[in-house]
Amino acid sequence: PQLIDNAESLIIDRLRSRGLHFEIRIDPALPASLHGDALRIGQILLNYLSNAVKFTERGGITLSVNQLEADGHELLLRFAVTDTGPGIPEEHQARLFEAFEQADNSTTRRFGGTGLGLAIARRLARLMGGDTGLKSTLGAGSEFWFTVRLRRGQSPQQQTLIPLAHDEAEHLLNTRYRNRRILLAEDNEINQEVALDLLTAAGLQVDLAANGEQALK
Repeated sequence: PQLIDNAESLIIDRLRSRGLHFEIRIDPALPASLHGDALRIGQILLNYLSNAVKFTERGGITLSVNQLEADGHELLLRFAVTDTGPGIPEEHQARLFEAFEQADNSTTRRFGGTGLGLAIARRLARLMGGDTGLKSTLGAGSEFWFTVRLRRGQSPQQQTLIPLAHDEAEHLLNTRYRNRRILLAEDNEINQEVALDLLTAAGLQVDLAANGEQALK
């Protein structure tokens, strides 16, 4: 599907530079076309894949898409990104999807970032009727997953994801804040992309600072 191809194209150079293999597994039971918020799903996928590449030094990454439930015209899909990275201690896993949290300080020092991307991913998934989570074993890699509810499409020609007319960003901010100006301070490029898109789609005018020092200036 185009959604998967777009996500792969954004990380393929980093995959190759690290010598990592990449595998895609799509449930053959999925219908030819689906209706959903392709932009938001793509943002979550890009966040998961970018993190997987960043934390995986050898081996590879697998992206899988599976159908969990089917209720009439509505489907529950599960997207999962599995890596062969260092894994995450169990005691740190529960808070990874909270804003400004990472596994530990050493992770932050080594790779940078605030963990805000995972918090946004959970928010987006829940807006689309799903959720997020992970499975990880220390020293044996991690699987980050999210679920979304989509509707069956009509076109049998190719497997694709058609965006809904309604923009999910409407749910994120009350309309009285439209056209307000805000300052976004974020040092992670993927988090910047996701946050900027969400905020501008909600009608805000956003200035970006790449770190705290720039924000204060």
